[in-house]
Amino acid sequence: MPDNIFVTLKKMNAFNLFLEGIEAVKLTEDLKEKGPYTIIAPVEDAIRKLPEKTIFKLFHNKEVLRKVFSNHVLPGKHSSYDLSHRKSIPTLEGNMIEIFQNGDKIGAANILVKDIIGTNGVIHIVDNLIIPDDLFDFHI
Repeated sequence: MPDNIFVTLKKMNAFNLFLEGIEAVKLTEDLKEKGPYTIIAPVEDAIRKLPEKTIFKLFHNKEVLRKVFSNHVLPGKHSSYDLSHRKSIPTLEGNMIEIFQNGDKIGAANILVKDIIGTNGVIHIVDNLIIPDDLFDFHI
């Protein structure tokens, strides 16, 4: 039997910074017990490629951290097929993210791995952070 989407990501052991951010903004229990959700999970390198100073600043500003990491959680279970038939989709944060290339790109991120199923949703792995428009002044 599959695990919930949070445990599934944790077991992959490749999303430590992302999960640290999810835990810091108190989304862990929701992603374990509620749902369905779709997680747009950035690979570790997507976060690590930011300057160290920016990562520090991001993780020490809970409001900005919440906006960035909530932007990677979508209400509902959205398969790659679903995404390929949409032009945009709302995030948990309330932003709309554009979908391009028949669902192969969401926001500024390319989808690398699609449709990892958990008991309470689905995960798509991406190569970049999806930064809300109102945070571009944050210098991410």
